[in-house]
Amino acid sequence: MTSSSRKLRAAVLLALTATALGTAAPALADGDAAWTFPVNVGVVSDYIFRGQSQTWGKPALQVSAEADHASGAYVGVAASNVSDHWLPGATVELDIYGGYRGKIADTVGYDLGLIYYTYPGANWSDSVFTGFNAKNSLNTLEASVAFSYEWLTFKTGATLTEYFGWSTNNSPVNGGFAGDLNAGVTGSTRYSPFVELNAAYEVAEGWTVNGQLGHQMIRNSKGLDITYFKAGVSKAFADGWTVGASYSVSSEPNAYKNFLSLANGTSASDIARDKFFVSVNKAF
Repeated sequence: MTSSSRKLRAAVLLALTATALGTAAPALADGDAAWTFPVNVGVVSDYIFRGQSQTWGKPALQVSAEADHASGAYVGVAASNVSDHWLPGATVELDIYGGYRGKIADTVGYDLGLIYYTYPGANWSDSVFTGFNAKNSLNTLEASVAFSYEWLTFKTGATLTEYFGWSTNNSPVNGGFAGDLNAGVTGSTRYSPFVELNAAYEVAEGWTVNGQLGHQMIRNSKGLDITYFKAGVSKAFADGWTVGASYSVSSEPNAYKNFLSLANGTSASDIARDKFFVSVNKAF
């Protein structure tokens, strides 16, 4: 499949998802008062996930919808365009998630969750690097638990599958990362853990200062763990619109510097470079 056809497929899928979510939510909400169905559509100038750009530094259209029950149970789906330079063969990320939220006290809450990151039609066999492209799925299942106190949230979890399909075949030491040939995967990346501390403090009506400090460990690897930090501010409006601006920084492991494109083998990008980005979201 050509790059242009993949981009067209991504645009069509995102548009269909946005349309379906936006039209289905009101009908569902009328059926059961115990359920609510929040929907969000947004654009971000760069899709940064745990310090790493998923879109090769380019913008992303993102949509999400949840079904939230009064008991605390929830399920949801989220979609975003991504880049096949970083995620071989991928143009769309489709996440399916669910869990249970509750309160221990008025200001103390918890969230037990599962999320399945999927990349329709993508596989490590789509990598252009011969010898580093054995068939292997990028799809990843992750479990997490979060505890919140007022405006602070601590979250930790681990993958229950390989970390986005990373293995000794496609991401090995001495060949998998041009920026640091000593970095790479040395065994199974299953059960790769992360920890995060998130903050969202409303300083004035509609104005929120937010921040994130986290660390992602890639199990059985060298030079791939990353520490990331994000700080920003957002403004919410009465009609459901929110605009935000943030700055993302990371420990910038050398392995993610001058990362060679998995789509063409020649383009390069600093995947985890410090980056200022903006977002616009509409909640329904």
